[in-house]
Amino acid sequence: MTRPREDQFVGALMGCAVGDALGAPLEGRPREKIATMQGITDGYRPFRHKKEVEFPLGQYTDDTQLTVATVKSLLARGHVDPADIGREFVKLWESNQIVGAGPVAHRAVRRLMEGIPWQDAAAVDDLPLNGAAMRIAPVGLWHYDSPDQLVRDVELASVVTHRHPLAVDGAIAVAAAVAHVATSREIETATFLNAVYGSVAVRSPGFAGRILRLDESLPMGETAALAGMADGGWAKDRGFGIPVQVEPTVLASLYVFLKSPSDFMATVDRALRVGGDVDTVAAIAGAISGAHNGLGAIPANLVAGVKDSADILDLGGRLFARRFPEAT
Repeated sequence: MTRPREDQFVGALMGCAVGDALGAPLEGRPREKIATMQGITDGYRPFRHKKEVEFPLGQYTDDTQLTVATVKSLLARGHVDPADIGREFVKLWESNQIVGAGPVAHRAVRRLMEGIPWQDAAAVDDLPLNGAAMRIAPVGLWHYDSPDQLVRDVELASVVTHRHPLAVDGAIAVAAAVAHVATSREIETATFLNAVYGSVAVRSPGFAGRILRLDESLPMGETAALAGMADGGWAKDRGFGIPVQVEPTVLASLYVFLKSPSDFMATVDRALRVGGDVDTVAAIAGAISGAHNGLGAIPANLVAGVKDSADILDLGGRLFARRFPEAT
């Protein structure tokens, strides 16, 4: 098995941040409206959160914030420690830095802040949203060579906020995708899908079957293909888009990556045009593409312009060094 390179660790984190920051101003728009927009990957656009706070160009959302928090915990502890991950999340809420947190994560972190143990903070019957899948790429890199440990640690990292079984399985699928692409010189569709399928086949056979059938979607027109993933679409009165549920989010993210596995910008551009929860689709697809293609595949202006660029570059390098101390 090929060991991932440092630039792939850095590329995964930066790919997440770039996709998220490009998608944040477009979040919630229907696919039909985004289709007419030009230059959506040329640079960052301003956006407001709840029409109240206008953020600077390059601002990312909770997708990247929680990914970075997970990395900080891995660096501090040297392993997946859900209690410590929870403490990193709490810091974001207590400092009012969190941007656009989903309702499931918000409820769980509030309970952590009340002193509820991490094992009990999230409700198992809460919604199967994409908040664990969007932040899990670092665990996929960390366990690139250990599928069983990957599954165990993804579950630990996820249940801090998301205990619904499908929310956890969506995160496992994303981590397995990251692990596969980080160790593959070329992406062969069937091999990739089998690797991701295998990570959740026993746990969630219905979801796993939809992953495996993505190869049937690749030759189709994109709108038709995405409609088949979106579980009825986004909101009938708002146009088509990928909703915040984990299953369509993960399917769409894998799909846009497979459409252009060697081209980071083509993947992110396609992710931004799915409509709906585009920042999360672009964050996940960006992390997968960055993990495969490395930092050099991401345009320098987008790397330099994203919020906390230097810190993200440093965190990626430090994560690699923590995982592979013998290489430094």
